[in-house]
Amino acid sequence: MSTYYFLSWKHKSQVASAIYEIEDQDSYALLLALEGKQSLPFNFNLKRIKEVKDDIIVDDNLDELDEIWLDYQPNDFLWPLMSEKLKSVVQKNLTGNENVDWVDCKVRKGNEERIYYILRFNKVLDVLNIDETKFVNGTDYIIRPVFSFSKIKDYTVFVKPSFEDLWRIPSALYISEKLKKEIQKMKLTGLDFSKVTVI
Repeated sequence: MSTYYFLSWKHKSQVASAIYEIEDQDSYALLLALEGKQSLPFNFNLKRIKEVKDDIIVDDNLDELDEIWLDYQPNDFLWPLMSEKLKSVVQKNLTGNENVDWVDCKVRKGNEERIYYILRFNKVLDVLNIDETKFVNGTDYIIRPVFSFSKIKDYTVFVKPSFEDLWRIPSALYISEKLKKEIQKMKLTGLDFSKVTVI
């Protein structure tokens, strides 16, 4: 049986993050506004996020960072924001069963601007081993997903089901071992991998 991984941002005490600087905008409302669109109708700006004792600082001190433009760019919506290189690796390894497309967006640092890509799912994928997955008692809220190998074996990337339409642009993205190795071979930045339970 193949191994599958949860894809996350590499944890550092300070990192460049793509921030949408308009208050009171939630990711669900923006997700609905993206229906039928291929481009994000706003831009992100890079800011430094720094963890300090009992607090988090958000500022423009990007010069203190070793890396600014990451292939898997952290952002305040927790969306899968990918560089052209990472998008290309993912796209080349898709099986065609995932039913995904891409939304492009602009990320700015001062006068510099780069295009990033957000992976969007267009159908709910049946991926869970329902008997082994842990849910909040009496609800369908997932505490710990357990995936069914027979259901995920034809996917390179997949997402667990979630309430409303939040599965469309997920904060939790899962990938095959084959894709993980391709990403590592390309030495892409900003990514971390942890094994998930598959039965």
